[in-house]
Amino acid sequence: MKKKITIKQLTLLAMLLSLALVLSIAESFIPFGIPGLKLGLANMVILLAIHYFGFWIALGIDVLRVIISSIAVGTFFAMGFWMSFAGATLSFFTMYIFYRWFKIFTPVGTSVAGAYTHALAQILVGVFYLGSWGVFYYFPVMAIASLITGTFNGFIVEMILRNKYLATAAGVARKESAS
Repeated sequence: MKKKITIKQLTLLAMLLSLALVLSIAESFIPFGIPGLKLGLANMVILLAIHYFGFWIALGIDVLRVIISSIAVGTFFAMGFWMSFAGATLSFFTMYIFYRWFKIFTPVGTSVAGAYTHALAQILVGVFYLGSWGVFYYFPVMAIASLITGTFNGFIVEMILRNKYLATAAGVARKESAS
């Protein structure tokens, strides 16, 4: 029998989606001097959703975040949208697999793996759009940035997950069973 989502949990889900949207849109306006480089702050929200709500709800938040934020910044169906969508999708599945099946990884390791595969997916979309494998020369820069941003984001998620009060206040329990 499926558990019903409480009003408190539904409110938390709306807040998580809103937070992911705000972080994603705000990031698009922060110049780093390196094209395509972002902090990936919205991935913190996705990793928390995986931990607290499981596969389908976290995937829904991730997909909605990419679609709504790309509409908001005017990149819907442009190359930037497809790079973001591919990166978010591959990153999500990687983080879920690391969380679910590779229990030896902390949220930091899971986040780094997600950041790395996000960059890889973006590079692959770039190769497809530009029709040149020369885009792969940019991958080492993205891989190093992924290590840094993934570590930072994973550390923040780890600190949040250690705070039992947040889960209790939100009315959610950490998912340890199959999702």
